[in-house]
Amino acid sequence: MPRLSPIALKARIDRLQKQLAAIETKKAPAIRKVQNLMKKLGVTISDLKASTAASKAGGIPKPKKGTTQKTGNSQKTRARRGKVAVKFRDDNGNTWTGRGKTPRWLVEAEKAGKNRDSFKI
Repeated sequence: MPRLSPIALKARIDRLQKQLAAIETKKAPAIRKVQNLMKKLGVTISDLKASTAASKAGGIPKPKKGTTQKTGNSQKTRARRGKVAVKFRDDNGNTWTGRGKTPRWLVEAEKAGKNRDSFKI
């Protein structure tokens, strides 16, 4: 980063302070709206803290895997699909559905000369 002269630094600081002041003035009305809404609904700060703690602990359900939060014409919520049946199993209890990348245990067994069909269930 190039070195700035003291005058340029002061000008930059002044500009940033003005930007900060503008942001703060926009924030004040929003805070008042939130306070009024909380008062109207009877919500307290401790309610918010409890809600945050509950969501971190899993008290508030999160969206299911395989669904989307967006609701609109561009992206519709997909139905959750069921589990896929296991198609391959070895003597050690390792399993594979036959989908996705071939697991290491099966690759190693095939390298050792075993046939994939011998692991079919």
